[in-house]
Amino acid sequence: MINTESLYFTGIAGFPFLFIALGLLLEPSKERVHKAFGSLYLALAIIYILSWVNPVWRPPLFFDNFLVPAIVFVMSHSLFEISLYLFGDEAVRGSRRKIFVFGLAWVFILWTLPFLDHLFALSPISYSVEDGKPMGPFQSINSSGVYVWPAAMTILSFRAGHWHLRDIPRTPGAAWIFLGAFGGLMAVLLLIGFSMMLSASGPYRTGHILLQLMMLVWYLFYRARPGVFRKVRKDIELSHSRRMPLSSSEAEEIARRLDKVVADETIFSLQTLSLNELAGRIGFPVYKLSAYLNGNLGLSFPAWRNGERIEYVKNRLCENPEISILDAAMEAGYNSKAVFNNQFKRLVGMSPSEYRNSGRNKD
Repeated sequence: MINTESLYFTGIAGFPFLFIALGLLLEPSKERVHKAFGSLYLALAIIYILSWVNPVWRPPLFFDNFLVPAIVFVMSHSLFEISLYLFGDEAVRGSRRKIFVFGLAWVFILWTLPFLDHLFALSPISYSVEDGKPMGPFQSINSSGVYVWPAAMTILSFRAGHWHLRDIPRTPGAAWIFLGAFGGLMAVLLLIGFSMMLSASGPYRTGHILLQLMMLVWYLFYRARPGVFRKVRKDIELSHSRRMPLSSSEAEEIARRLDKVVADETIFSLQTLSLNELAGRIGFPVYKLSAYLNGNLGLSFPAWRNGERIEYVKNRLCENPEISILDAAMEAGYNSKAVFNNQFKRLVGMSPSEYRNSGRNKD
């Protein structure tokens, strides 16, 4: 029998979530959290729309058993990317790729499990809360196991970054994100998963209604405070840097890798070189690189970047007398002649032309 109440709630959630997802994904924003949110709402929209059309059309079982875990995997990875962003990206090199591959393997395993019911002719042990169809033991694992992965991904994100709960600042924004949003989301997804395992339709529908309301509130909160994730990220970075000071070996390794990157000179062609990008190039988390620049060199990242660019221009002017000062400045990443001249004179004590002429006089 078709549950009209369930159809109503899945229908009114699926299409609004689809419009929310398209709006987030199509907006010209380069912030990773923005795109991760778009992917998260798109995955939820597809799940609810498929559930809505289920009484009229349902994909073949072999495809349906793959489709749902794959969609939930996209949702899980979106939550994982949001977690990584908040905690300053991965601290264990290669962990993001390993977790991604492990997630794909998880999707494949869940997809293949129901075939074992047919292979061994196993009797049904439960019934689907969606359409009341009987399910064998492995089909039951497939249906309920998909909701465990989002919670696992959040835990693995801590493992990937060597983070600790003590790094979470005691601010209203952080408390809402981690306790209200992440904590509540994990609890609801686990409720849905266990409800499917026990064939309990009441808790299952309750879980989905709570999930829909929670995601709607999360979206409205994000729209009202678009900078909250950026602020919480900075607060976590500060908290972590205070709790985990750099060791001497880490400082030496960061210095060595920075020297290697600077010697390569390719970073100077990037006019918008950011702290995040530089951290990725040297293979260290952002908070460690920031701690090194501030604690060991006494420089902010913009000050360090500006100093290295000026040194690059000085070397170019000495090595190649024929190159124009403007060309050297552009190679170093400056896109404004006035800004370059001001920074050069402030750091060197003379204008670029005076510096070049002083070098020629020495010759």
